[in-house]
Amino acid sequence: MRKSDKEVQPWVIASYISGAGILLVIYIMSGFWVSKWMVSHFEASAAWIAVGTSAGLILGVVNIIVLIYKLMGDRNG
Repeated sequence: MRKSDKEVQPWVIASYISGAGILLVIYIMSGFWVSKWMVSHFEASAAWIAVGTSAGLILGVVNIIVLIYKLMGDRNG
């Protein structure tokens, strides 16, 4: 018998939340390393590292928001 979406176990929610934290770190570090590589490859200003890291942070937060909406669905409260 399949459980409905409203009967999600607490450990599933906890795993999504911890996974979201790990994803955020991965996005931030990816933005940092890609921008650092681009700065060294194209001999650009080091300020682009901050831009790349910020872009990774923004993308990570957007990913977490999408993940939360997907997990919560149409639930109220």
